[in-house]
Amino acid sequence: MQIVAINGSTRAPNNSGVMVHALLRGLSYKQIQLADYQVNEIIDQRHEKGPWQSANDDYPQLIGQLTAADWLIFATPVYWYGVSGLLKTFMDRWSESLATDEAFKSKLAAKRVILLIAGSDEPKRKAKPIISEFNYVCDFLDWQLVAKDTGAVTRLGELNQRLQTLN
Repeated sequence: MQIVAINGSTRAPNNSGVMVHALLRGLSYKQIQLADYQVNEIIDQRHEKGPWQSANDDYPQLIGQLTAADWLIFATPVYWYGVSGLLKTFMDRWSESLATDEAFKSKLAAKRVILLIAGSDEPKRKAKPIISEFNYVCDFLDWQLVAKDTGAVTRLGELNQRLQTLN
């Protein structure tokens, strides 16, 4: 079982990382702290003639890790009722991969996903747009959203036990 955790927080240390660590304690996993990488914004070239001009950044390396994983853990703070800008930019770049790699969608299919959302001010209510977004993403990419947690660190121990039994 290969687990990749994508941490969208801009701070270090951060609550998203605390939640990832609590969830995956005792398991082997790779954490991608997006703040440690350069991922440029997408320049939508779908309607331009000629080959897609890719950005010179860390995106290809990161997307390779994403496609290789069986489990994806997305951890993000709530920023203005949505995911962090770092995570949103990374996700936006998936459109580039869809346009340039015919097999991209099939490479991502059938992943199991856990969504961790850190928020201090009514996260259960204010994270609803994030949960909705991820439901759509999971439907589109044929992912199974196994669990979503809006900042309840105490529940992470229970999720950790479930993952341990699958290992």
